Parts: sequence; C-alpha cells; structure tokens
Amino acid sequence: MFESPDSIVNRLAGLRLTIARRWSRVLAATVFPPQCCLCGFPGATLDLDVCAICRADLPWLGHSLVREPSTETLVAFGYQPPVDDLIRDLKYRGITPNSRVLGVLLAQAVLDERAISLPRLLVPVPLHDARLRERGFNQAAAIARYAGRMLGIPLAPFVVKRVRDTPSQTSLSEAERHRNVRGAFAIRNARALRRLLDAGHVAVVDDVMTTGSTLAEVKRVLLAAGVRRVDLWAVARVA
Repeated sequence: MFESPDSIVNRLAGLRLTIARRWSRVLAATVFPPQCCLCGFPGATLDLDVCAICRADLPWLGHSLVREPSTETLVAFGYQPPVDDLIRDLKYRGITPNSRVLGVLLAQAVLDERAISLPRLLVPVPLHDARLRERGFNQAAAIARYAGRMLGIPLAPFVVKRVRDTPSQTSLSEAERHRNVRGAFAIRNARALRRLLDAGHVAVVDDVMTTGSTLAEVKRVLLAAGVRRVDLWAVARVA
C-alpha cells in the first residue's frame, strides 16, 4: 500500500522521539539507579519502582476480569497493605510518585489479561472543582496517565465533569452510595462528547472500588450519551 511522504516523515520522527526517550530513561537510571519504593533495595525496573520480590508479594487479585454486556471490569489488587498505603499516601499526603507505581501496576494487570480488548481512550473518574482545588490533583487522572503511557492509550481527563460535590462515600451503606452519586456526573461539552463517540470504546479509571457505585454511575452517563462500550478499571477493591 502506498505511503505518503508526510506519513513516512511523521513515522520516522516518532521513531526518533521513541529512541531519544528510551536513551534518556537509561541515562537517568545510570545517574540515579532505581530503588524499590517499598523496601529501598535496588533492582527496580526503568518503568516500575518496585523490585521483583515486593512485586510478587503484592495482593494481586489475578484473573479478576468480569465480562458483562458492553463492559469489562478489571481490578488489579485487594485493598490491602502495601497497596492501600500507596493509595492513601497519594490521595491524602500528596506523594505523587505513587501514581506512577500504581499506574504501571494497573497497566501490567491489564496486560496480564491476554483476552482483554484494549479501549481507545482512558477516562479518569473526575473530582468536583472544589475537591480538586483542595487536593491540587486528581489521583485517578494521575494513575490513568501512567497506565495510558504503558498501554499506548490516550488520556481524556476532562471529557466528564462532576456536577455535584457529593459527600464522602466512606461511611455510607451500599444503597446510600448509589443514591449519593446519582446524577453527579455529566459530559462536559459537545467537543468532549464528539471525542468519546469517536473513540467508541473507553475505560473509566479509578483508584479504589468498594461497591462500584461511582464507576457504575460514570458508565451509565457515558452509555446514555451514546458511547458504544465502557470498561471499568480500578487499582484496588475493598473486600
């Protein structure tokens, strides 16, 4: 098949960028050798600051992919040490390097499910503007950014907005959680809707799943808007 000169130039430019980025990572690892964020010993990879021993000891759920019509749900871990500590430190103490660790681990869990169909867009669960100003960042978006880089999937952090600043779900029953988030999300604007419809298949990303009510509500909004398929991904699940 004929390939235009512009296409060839773009492909070669992308290749040069990939090679340059790879060499920069190698150089950084040489100057600052990677260490495991859990035990402090060397031996972590360029992509993951967790050594092989600590990685094997993580509370992996394994084969947690659940298939339903128009949806696949995947959760990487149980909400247990040290994953729960990594998430809490990220959310409440602002230890943002944890987002890279959690995002890469989530991507590896996705890749371990060989039968999974990868989405074309990652949509992090949004924070309300007031909560975002208070925290300074959206932990779901930070995690999804690194997962997307590993998987080669674009991130769309602003296509869905949180229209109500809902109370914390922590102390609520399952029924109360569902009522709490009902109507809390909406598509941001026509441009966002077009991007979602063009993608057709998206995955909603969150840090923790308890009852699944928040992820389910974002899924409901996306499907109602016409998105063909909406998968749900979370780093950890509360038992």
